[in-house]
Amino acid sequence: MSTQHVYQTYVRAEVEEVWRALTDPEATRQYFHATHWTSPPVAGEAFSTLLPDGSVAVDGVVEEVTPPHRLVHTWHPVYSDDLAAEPASRVTWELTAAGEGLTHLRLTHSDLEQSPLTSDNVRDGWVWILDSLKTLLETGSPLPAVAREPEAANPV
Repeated sequence: MSTQHVYQTYVRAEVEEVWRALTDPEATRQYFHATHWTSPPVAGEAFSTLLPDGSVAVDGVVEEVTPPHRLVHTWHPVYSDDLAAEPASRVTWELTAAGEGLTHLRLTHSDLEQSPLTSDNVRDGWVWILDSLKTLLETGSPLPAVAREPEAANPV
């Protein structure tokens, strides 16, 4: 089992635009399986993301916030009893200007050694999230909903 997953993409948007899309609840609702932050990320504070029905999808602790370049937080999915039984892992978002109007986005999901179900769940889940984020910022619309296998339909 891989103990970390690393994803990289280039987004035709300024770093500040990508940062806003990562941290603004209205933006995340559009591309992140309709989930949203309950409050802006603040270093040292707990956070949660909510599903459309108001139930908690993910909770954790924000470890680092360096706008608009870096966000680090723990990741504890609670939308599934099996995933909720595993310990929290860590997600690091890194944004770097890659030219005028272009951002390099790197997401690292680590500390998965004791969380094999989470590791399996997010392996392909992050690809959908990042592709939809990129599409939203570049076209104004997220990826359309598609029929996916049930485990892939969970919010990363």
